[in-house]
Amino acid sequence: SSGPPGPAASAPLPPPPTLPPTLSVSTSFTPLPSSVGAALELQLHSEKTKVVELGRRCTELEVKSGTFENVVCVLNREVERFATTMEASNRQHKLDQDKIEALSNKVRQLERTVGLKDLTVAEMEGRLREMSATTFDGVFIWRISDFAKKRQDAVAGRAPAMFSPAFYTSKYGYKMCLRIYLNGDGTGRGSHLSLFFVVMRGLSDALLKWPFNQKVTLMLLDQSSREHIIDAFRPDVTSSSFQRPVSEMNIASGCPLFCPLSKLDGKNSYIRDDTIFIKAIVDLTGL
Repeated sequence: SSGPPGPAASAPLPPPPTLPPTLSVSTSFTPLPSSVGAALELQLHSEKTKVVELGRRCTELEVKSGTFENVVCVLNREVERFATTMEASNRQHKLDQDKIEALSNKVRQLERTVGLKDLTVAEMEGRLREMSATTFDGVFIWRISDFAKKRQDAVAGRAPAMFSPAFYTSKYGYKMCLRIYLNGDGTGRGSHLSLFFVVMRGLSDALLKWPFNQKVTLMLLDQSSREHIIDAFRPDVTSSSFQRPVSEMNIASGCPLFCPLSKLDGKNSYIRDDTIFIKAIVDLTGL
């Protein structure tokens, strides 16, 4: 018998691969010229210096920025505080304005009240003067002061006529007054002093006899030689001037040519201390 097979015979190995020829690499460097290296070193140093300077400036700017931020915060707080103060001030100003307006209105109201009271006082003073000048016996003397000014006012037309205070024939008698034109009226305008008699409405008219029929005498008093200028008349009972008054006063009746103005010019005895006196006498016969 045959024995176990033995190992197979080994196949021959392939030849090793052929390597390409090895390149030779040189490890040596060509040195740079010394001037170029120095320039590079200078440039590098300059760049480093710039970097350092920029870093320093950045640090300064950061510090300044922090400072500015703090300042801005403070300013913001101040602005807020100022705004709050201004708001409060505006509110107070509005309140003050309202108070001023209220006070102004009150002052105007008080001024109107005082003005009305002044008018009332002036009216009362006028009535007191009239009452102090009032007579109750039919005889009345009218003192006209500041004659030159009043005459000029009459000439200029500012106050052509003047009324005297009222007077009476008795306490419950006829109420009367005088009316004078210092530069004349009607036919006497510009040439004569005109003087008129006026019957007024009185509280006792219902008890009196109408028409009025009492003789009236009018006088411009001479203040030295007693050469008075006198005119007298008896009422025309058919005239409305002497009927019972239906308004405050009747139409005046009297003497438009009472006294030539020439007698009052220059030196004369009718004007003394810039004052003249007019006298009226009502005859009480039959009353």
